[in-house]
Amino acid sequence: MANSLGDVYNQVASDGNEEFPSFFARGTLIRKGYALTIQTHRSEYQTEHTGDQTDTVIHTLAGPDVAVPWFLAIEETDEARIARCTGFFDLYAGIGFLQTSSNLDYPIGYRRIRGGGVGIERSVNPERRLDVFTALYYYPAAQGAYGARTLTFTAVTFDGGVSWRLGSSSSALVFGLYQEMRSLHPGSRTAQTVRSAPYIGLQLAGR
Repeated sequence: MANSLGDVYNQVASDGNEEFPSFFARGTLIRKGYALTIQTHRSEYQTEHTGDQTDTVIHTLAGPDVAVPWFLAIEETDEARIARCTGFFDLYAGIGFLQTSSNLDYPIGYRRIRGGGVGIERSVNPERRLDVFTALYYYPAAQGAYGARTLTFTAVTFDGGVSWRLGSSSSALVFGLYQEMRSLHPGSRTAQTVRSAPYIGLQLAGR
């Protein structure tokens, strides 16, 4: 579990600073050369505005601009992955399923997309005092509803950093970076979402 201190760039914010309780949580089970991971990244941030009484002006996916009172936007991305060890530098290759959710809705944005993808990852070895971890997954055709239409997005998620085990315990401090990019297929800056979130947290490992 980690506290996330990042930024969100999309059609409602040009630099949405994550606020408490934005967080990143991940659980990984490794058995017999397989790794099962479930993780969640949640961002809460204020939409673009320059004062308490200022509206957020949004260029919608449908085309026209709309003005709405600024609000606390919520974005969440959940991933479930299963991977097999390749035997090469402790790397695992796997498949994943991504689901996003938000409190944005038509005509401002889409509420949810879902899709499958592929990627590579490396988990921390709990026997090592200092170790690195990483995961990169690509989702080529995640789909979601926008009004009566179905939109298709490409999405990429990255998570990487270092883990420092505390003394003789199995607990460790983790310092990492979560990044995510979603683009309306075959590509539109209007619907692009970019999240970049450094984090620090505590890792618990079983033996």
